Amino acid sequence: MAQATNYFPSQNVSVWFEKETKVGRSQDDTVDNAGLKKLQCTAFTIPEGSVPVEYSTQRAGQFVTTASQGHHAEGTKMWTFDTTLRGTSVSVLLATEAIFEDASSEAALNNDYSFPTAAYQHDSTSSPATFNIRFIDAGADATLHNVVCRGCVGTGFTLTEDIGSEGGELVCTISWATAYRPDNTSAQADDDITSAGYDTETPKNIRSLASGSTGINGGTLEELVIQSWELSVTRTLERIHYADNTSGGFEPFGYAMTGGFEVTGSITAIRNDDVHDLIAKFYDSNTVDINIAESSNFAIALDKCLINEPTIDSGGAVLTETIPFTVVGADDISSTTKMLGITIA
Repeated sequence: MAQATNYFPSQNVSVWFEKETKVGRSQDDTVDNAGLKKLQCTAFTIPEGSVPVEYSTQRAGQFVTTASQGHHAEGTKMWTFDTTLRGTSVSVLLATEAIFEDASSEAALNNDYSFPTAAYQHDSTSSPATFNIRFIDAGADATLHNVVCRGCVGTGFTLTEDIGSEGGELVCTISWATAYRPDNTSAQADDDITSAGYDTETPKNIRSLASGSTGINGGTLEELVIQSWELSVTRTLERIHYADNTSGGFEPFGYAMTGGFEVTGSITAIRNDDVHDLIAKFYDSNTVDINIAESSNFAIALDKCLINEPTIDSGGAVLTETIPFTVVGADDISSTTKMLGITIA
């Protein structure tokens, strides 16, 4: 058999997403291509539909591993990948919906968050919280040219703005996982997008931040001269065994969240009087609120934060201070209190 001559230029690959109507929608289900939307993606990783091999214990008196000792570990793997997106309202609200099931601005993570188990159970149509992520022209076959990831769940996102990077644009990186083997053999892998939808929004930019509503409140708002900032929200999700192996799919019963959210970030600012006024908050165990906002259309509200150990950087023209923080929830869990709020339009 002669070598294949086809190939797929990496620049041709595009990333599309669609909210699922059924968790882990079957490869054989009809996909409404009109629901797919192309993301403003700048970088990505593509998961391969592979499974690691595990080997049983070596037999006594045997000095080689035999073929029957090897088993592909289907039914236990989570496939992970990342998408780095320009920070538009579409990408940011996709991140909040994927990680804490809120896609409406202001998207809020509250102190009384409870993992919605029913929304993550296999084949559930009860407000599914999973996504179909499709890498167009990332396949290996000339006809089956897409890689389709179904049942995708968000495990974390990071928002960043930096005056010296990406022209100051907001960058949104989403970490994904799925317990469904990435597919490049079904009809979906052969699909061409015939009713394309696009994210046409303009990314937010650090140059649009309003000093009067951006900073750290240590009593009065300290309007820091911010050079960069980042915010990360992460959680741990695990698959629940497998429900059916008759079709060879080893599809999970669903997903479970283990542990709590970790919400952290940092601000890098010019070291000045405003930083000096915050020094007591570097050690007194009291919370501060942090706000990062434009005059309109974009605001991040972090109502209770503990400042970790700041560091001073003397490597540039002026001294700068990087102030790391952890966002925490209100102690009173008998009532709903916002822990993180993201407003974007």
